[in-house]
Amino acid sequence: MGVWALFLGFAFLQVGHGLQRILLPIRAESEGFGATAMGLVMASHFAGYLVGAKGIMRALSSVGHVRTFAALASLASTAVLVNAVVVMPLSWAAVYFISGFCSAGIFVVLESWLNDRATNENRGRILSMYMVIMMGGTAVGQLLINVGAPTGFELFVLSSVLISAAVLPVTMSASTTPTLPSPESMPIREIYRTVPSAVVGLFLCSFVQAAASSMGAVFGTEMGMSTQRIALFTSAGVIGAVLLQMPLGNLSDRYPRRVVILAVAITSCGLAAIGGLLPGSSILLVVVNLLFGAFVFPLYGQLVALGNDWIPPERRQAAAAGFVMISSLGCITSPMVIAMSMSVFGPAGYFWTHAAVLAILVAYLSYRSRVREAVPVERQSPFKPILARSGSIAHTVGRWVMHPLAGWHRQDDDHPDLYEHGDEMYS
Repeated sequence: MGVWALFLGFAFLQVGHGLQRILLPIRAESEGFGATAMGLVMASHFAGYLVGAKGIMRALSSVGHVRTFAALASLASTAVLVNAVVVMPLSWAAVYFISGFCSAGIFVVLESWLNDRATNENRGRILSMYMVIMMGGTAVGQLLINVGAPTGFELFVLSSVLISAAVLPVTMSASTTPTLPSPESMPIREIYRTVPSAVVGLFLCSFVQAAASSMGAVFGTEMGMSTQRIALFTSAGVIGAVLLQMPLGNLSDRYPRRVVILAVAITSCGLAAIGGLLPGSSILLVVVNLLFGAFVFPLYGQLVALGNDWIPPERRQAAAAGFVMISSLGCITSPMVIAMSMSVFGPAGYFWTHAAVLAILVAYLSYRSRVREAVPVERQSPFKPILARSGSIAHTVGRWVMHPLAGWHRQDDDHPDLYEHGDEMYS
């Protein structure tokens, strides 16, 4: 299968899912749903993602990648239409759980195919393009909210059509069955004993990332923003997620990683506090969210790299599944906590909760820096531009994910250690 066929199908999926992610909160506001109800809906999506990531292997073994992909995309497309017909919080939560399950399975299938197609010369560029499409497609989908009325049926149909369209390039060009990812998983308890900073950091970072990607539109509706302003606000955060991935990642490779992570977390915490102080009518909220996304989203890849600094190379592939589990737990928790915070403290609770969680991360990392020496810079594992909802294969350095710049500079032969087994959803 051609890599570009995979990317085209993935782009359709992300645009369709991005539209649905902003459409549901805006439609919910017109239907009178509260922030708590939408927190439940979004948490259900991440719970479905966790179940899908754990359970999809049996389907892949039984019916293969092509049929599994087609079935999951078709089910996800149908789920969008059900949400348009049955407009109740509980039904949306149940259907969005199914959508999350489908998304997780689709990510596993796509990453398996990309793993199969990657070579030492192109793996960095493939990963970079994969992440750009993941975030860029989501941003485009959110901007599509402006082409129709959220109170109608048309935007739900458009989202469904885009998700269905993803099946065409994939099924028409699929020719081989890639190797299934290893089911081996490193227990979270073992990871915590090895590198507690990574476990706590990944949970808190995934909490913030999931809230930013799922509850941003809910925040916009609670602040009384127009549909156009909500689309601009949410897409700014997604676009920001791409801007500083590599610059901040390169800094964490060249300098002590915990110092860089601390600096990024402190900056993110400050930006969240500024967002909590700004009125909903201020256009500066869009700028703040752009910068917030630019600093918050690279944290996940930096924390995964921090974990791999301490985990033996032969155990990093197993640890990748543990990282996905930790991330998923943070993602499931955040929408409900953010929703309750907004219900108690008002819309500003959205940003203040981010600030509080990031302050906890800063405090914990500062504490760990005092009780344990850092890994020398020359022994640090390379940063990967992965996000909290990336699948376990995207965490696996030894199979296909290496430093994205290595592919451009043709330094592969100079750094054979990058191909040893080693080191994100998952949204």
